Amino acid sequence: MEEPVELPLKEVLPGILMFTLPVDYGIDHVNIYLIRESEGWCLFDTGADCEAARALWLRALEGPLAAGLTRIIVSHHHPDHLGLAVWLHERTGATILMREEERTVAGQTHVPSADDRAYCIDFMCRHGVAPEDAQQVVGGVLQSNMACAVPARVEPLEAGQTLRIGEHVFEVLVLGGHSIAQICLYAPKLKLLLTGDQLLERITPNIGVWPYGETDPLPRYLDSLRTIATLDIEHVLPAHHDVYHAGVKRAHGLVAHHQKALRKFMARLGAGGMNATELGYAVYGAQSDPLHAYLAMGETLAHLLWLERSGYVRHEETPAATRWYPVTAAGEEPTLTLSGDMSR
Repeated sequence: MEEPVELPLKEVLPGILMFTLPVDYGIDHVNIYLIRESEGWCLFDTGADCEAARALWLRALEGPLAAGLTRIIVSHHHPDHLGLAVWLHERTGATILMREEERTVAGQTHVPSADDRAYCIDFMCRHGVAPEDAQQVVGGVLQSNMACAVPARVEPLEAGQTLRIGEHVFEVLVLGGHSIAQICLYAPKLKLLLTGDQLLERITPNIGVWPYGETDPLPRYLDSLRTIATLDIEHVLPAHHDVYHAGVKRAHGLVAHHQKALRKFMARLGAGGMNATELGYAVYGAQSDPLHAYLAMGETLAHLLWLERSGYVRHEETPAATRWYPVTAAGEEPTLTLSGDMSR
């Protein structure tokens, strides 16, 4: 009989644990965090609802986390963050805290009605996704690997709210762009930021336009980076890859990334017009599967909307499709900064 694998649970600061769980779609892992309280552990994010993650949770709750969970804070509705919230609530009785609008979007995407599914397919096809690929994403990937239970009710969190968790005081930040209202927690005395997906060091968070949720995400994401850049941060606890320390530097780096992306989209947008899927292919190249092609389409739309509002591109609608065209008189290339107006 094989010995059980050591639990991927480690202390990153006194009384704060990082639990790295497997994910069975896209990226292969997610970090969730536990903060010691007098009667148990406060949890930040839950992991994806897959068999391997459940097995690790069961071992942890019988071992180092036997004191149980006091509260479950969900940063946003994506299934590697929300996925096991209901399951853990049912096992431990811990209260689930998250933004109500994130819970609403979770219902539309993770347990959609027939009308929700039809709307998602129409949205993708309008922006150039092949009908069979749209069907595969909505009826396959999103309803199998990425589906998860959605809480019937949650305790809402508000921007600026103060949370005492164990010995520490955290400020609730509500930040847009990657998701409609992602929760990050900032502890000024610890100079610590729990970021969810908002500020990742080794990869860039997906900033996209989707059927439900963010409708113009790039300005809101840039605003969130401006907020983060004002904080005194020494410890960044992200959802993916390792804990790191240069949070403000990374915020500036992500601004530079999106400036470069905007210029690429402008350079590749043909005079004859393109839909978002065509332009995404021109910028990002061929994707490995329909889900990643859909993610590329969403990112492309986010950047096109910024460029249109700033006068660099325009779009035309037909009953079945949206196409984008360059505006030749736009002049100078777009420039983004973390101060002043983040437009031209």
